Amino acid sequence: MGIVTFWILSAIVTAIVASSRGRSAFGWFLLGCLFSIFALILVALLPSLKAPPQSAGTPTPETHVQCPDCKEFVLNEARVCKHCGAKLVPQSDIAATPSNTVLGDKPLPPISGKT
Repeated sequence: MGIVTFWILSAIVTAIVASSRGRSAFGWFLLGCLFSIFALILVALLPSLKAPPQSAGTPTPETHVQCPDCKEFVLNEARVCKHCGAKLVPQSDIAATPSNTVLGDKPLPPISGKT
């Protein structure tokens, strides 16, 4: 009876570890039922599938744009690139421009230039 209990506990722990690493808990539970402690060791050694949390300063498309001159990321609301000093048009100013500044279907690109 002790071996069966160990086998089932090993399968449950394997499922819990797999779930915490972004893998299928049910699938790994079945593998834990078949291979016991070996499945637990395997899932513990595999890399996690969960995306690492982003820090507050990490550039994302929602918060940053690429400077047209130096290609570094700057905040959407920046008026001057902090890396090269190029003048930028903030994204809020581009969104607020009247429709008569649109050429064809494309809005005017941000104005940039060294100061």
